[in-house]
Amino acid sequence: MRRFTGLAVVALLAALVLVIPAPSGATVIGIPGNPPVNLPAGPSDPNLPGFNLYPFILSSFISPSPNPLPSGTFAESPTQFNLVLLAGFGPSGKIDPIVATQTFNFFVTGDYWSVQAQFQYAPDTGIFHPSDVVTMQGDAVHRIAPHPGEVAPGPTVPFNVTLNAGSTVTLPPDLQVPPDALRQAIKNGNLPAGARFGVDVRSVNHPFGPHDDLVFGLLAGQIASPNNPFVGNDLEFWIGGVGGLHTLEPTPEPTTFALLGSTLAGLGLAARRRRLNRPSPSPSAPPRAS
Repeated sequence: MRRFTGLAVVALLAALVLVIPAPSGATVIGIPGNPPVNLPAGPSDPNLPGFNLYPFILSSFISPSPNPLPSGTFAESPTQFNLVLLAGFGPSGKIDPIVATQTFNFFVTGDYWSVQAQFQYAPDTGIFHPSDVVTMQGDAVHRIAPHPGEVAPGPTVPFNVTLNAGSTVTLPPDLQVPPDALRQAIKNGNLPAGARFGVDVRSVNHPFGPHDDLVFGLLAGQIASPNNPFVGNDLEFWIGGVGGLHTLEPTPEPTTFALLGSTLAGLGLAARRRRLNRPSPSPSAPPRAS
């Protein structure tokens, strides 16, 4: 694992961000054991030139859940992808996104990239488990070889991110982020009280080419009562996902991460607006795909 600069960590923490592959000319979403479903493209966004956008709501594809399942957007171009998810907002505002233990899986397969992900929810249950925990793990694949000499598909790049409502930042043990740079990133970020993050970053060489396929995962959330030691660490919402980049730089420049971060943040806001503006379905009506 390569070391990342303090500025890169700042950009990662400032970003809020997830994705997977399908047959050429069709982007699909699905859950293991079931046929994939075509994912209609959303309208183009002038702030994201060159990206194809695919909004969705996971409750349309996964069986009824005790937890509010996230909505999301998959955005891809030949050399970059973002899979952004948002859970914990409803018509009435913030709602607890984790009320029961649950594991769910899904995948997205686009024209250029594919992602498969597993989420595990563990709610705050008191003394022995005093915090909500969200775990996101999976892998992403660059399905094409955009430069001469490269071979398609690219390598499978894993990610493993944990969002722990009881810890400001949670990192995998083998993530080589210098502690001083991380502390400075948190300080420079001027984070609100109760902000929580989980981060993972991996890069693997795309075979027979000078480029790397880099994938980073990020989960972020806010706890309801950050200054009350007598109240459990319940998440009010979480936002996050996975982003990927096909890059020549062994350690991508901070400006690259800043670009990815602004893209993800914009997609996250769009996902939130869709969640807030979508009318509640009738109790007797099945959920509809986006």
